[in-house]
Amino acid sequence: MQDNTADLARALKQIEVATMAIAAANPPNWKRPLDAYKNGWVAAIGAIEVAHDDHGPTVIWWMGHHYTRRSGSNPKFGAAIWFSRSAGKGEDGEAAYLRLITFADGPALTAEPLPDYVVKALDRSNQKR
Repeated sequence: MQDNTADLARALKQIEVATMAIAAANPPNWKRPLDAYKNGWVAAIGAIEVAHDDHGPTVIWWMGHHYTRRSGSNPKFGAAIWFSRSAGKGEDGEAAYLRLITFADGPALTAEPLPDYVVKALDRSNQKR
């Protein structure tokens, strides 16, 4: 009976290590509301805060990698904060990033108007029906 328990414990540990390796290579990009940014989320996801400023964490350590706080500069897309790390260069030669977690406002309730050429194409499409 004791051998079975030890074997089961070893197997569970191997599963845990494999799961952690997969998570480290493929961060989940969790989505949270923007107001959750200051609510103890670092410990809740099993990360360690490495650096912070007056607004909260700036660098965290999760599953063997550092993730840096970033934020968009275009207000058109809404307020957002995310933590990402470099994944090297993509196939196109551009820098690629992996996101761990994103805090954002809900989607904008307004959309940009459709350009005239799209409206005309839509009208033509509806006339064919």
